[in-house]
Amino acid sequence: MLLKISSYNIFNNFFPGIAFCYMVKYLTNYELDTGSVWENLFIYYFWGLIISRIGSVVIENILLKIKIKNKESKLKENYINRAPYEEYSRASEKYSFIKILNETNNVYRTMVSTFACVLIIKIYEVLSVYCVKLFGQIGMVFQILFLAVGIILFIMSYKKQTDYIRKRVQDYMIQEDKK
Repeated sequence: MLLKISSYNIFNNFFPGIAFCYMVKYLTNYELDTGSVWENLFIYYFWGLIISRIGSVVIENILLKIKIKNKESKLKENYINRAPYEEYSRASEKYSFIKILNETNNVYRTMVSTFACVLIIKIYEVLSVYCVKLFGQIGMVFQILFLAVGIILFIMSYKKQTDYIRKRVQDYMIQEDKK
């Protein structure tokens, strides 16, 4: 089973999950490890999957909206510029290393998400001490909020993946029609 895990899953789910759990352990008072190897593998993958989806659905969209001033033209332009999907699809069919570059790109995005999530956990830890003093027990509210955000995050991820698959199928059909 472990031999069938793709490099994408290793670098975008396991690795960020491990990094997240260790940073949380050493930078906060929370402990996510269980002591059991199999349970930890599940926990690392689970947290990595969530972090990867946050990167794909939230971080990527934020970065795509950021504009910076070009030093030469003095005009604002996008900080991140992606190739149009059709061009990416055609080029990656011809040059397979583009898919590897894209996978590496996704790892970087997921690591941004990993650090952002650890920062959010740290902020939560600090604020929860003060909020409990001010408002009483708020843990239940955060649990409900966590579950609601999880549902929304994976609905958005499902839609994004469905759109990606549909676009690949459409691109394939266009290529087939040209033959």
